[in-house]
Amino acid sequence: MTNLSPKIVIVDYRTGNTNSIKRALDRAGYLSIISSKVKDVAEADKLILPGVGHFAKAMANLGDMRDALNEAVLIKRKAVLGICLGMELMAAMSQEGNMPGLRWLEAEAIRFRVSTATRHKVPHMGWNRVQIKKTSALMKGVDDLSEFYFAHSYHLQINDRSDLLTETEYGIPFPSAVERDNIFGVQFHPEKSHRIGVQVLKNFIEM
Repeated sequence: MTNLSPKIVIVDYRTGNTNSIKRALDRAGYLSIISSKVKDVAEADKLILPGVGHFAKAMANLGDMRDALNEAVLIKRKAVLGICLGMELMAAMSQEGNMPGLRWLEAEAIRFRVSTATRHKVPHMGWNRVQIKKTSALMKGVDDLSEFYFAHSYHLQINDRSDLLTETEYGIPFPSAVERDNIFGVQFHPEKSHRIGVQVLKNFIEM
């Protein structure tokens, strides 16, 4: 890597799968750090909000980083990628706890309510297809209906359909990826999705 490489910060709010994301980036040849320091968030070129955990606990653990994230993403317009829970944190609120979200998206995180309960278990775990709904640099080199790995009980309900990047069917259709300007979110786990997941991470870092 050279000095021109972006500074990638995986935000540590003590509830995400930070190490698996860092290992995936390491294998792809990208330097990154895991940090909960406001200074590192402020100095980052690219930010990743990791997945796994409880919405309200994650929001509470962000603490002072919330202001730093808002400045970096909303004012300085730095690119941010939310993964699973990290994507849900971008919503205004969640049914999982009583903490407000980051409010970067006009959305709410809601729990799966699937009618065919015997076939569709909650949490939704395993491989599933994504249907690409609009052209995006994040999905460069990714074929429509590619399969990614999911592990979640909640999903976004978005009010602005122009934010929808990919959609997945699990009893109901739900947003599996979103994009608004410099804000990107994926409900699936690219770090667990083998080659195609690495492609998504690569696209985010290099866009």
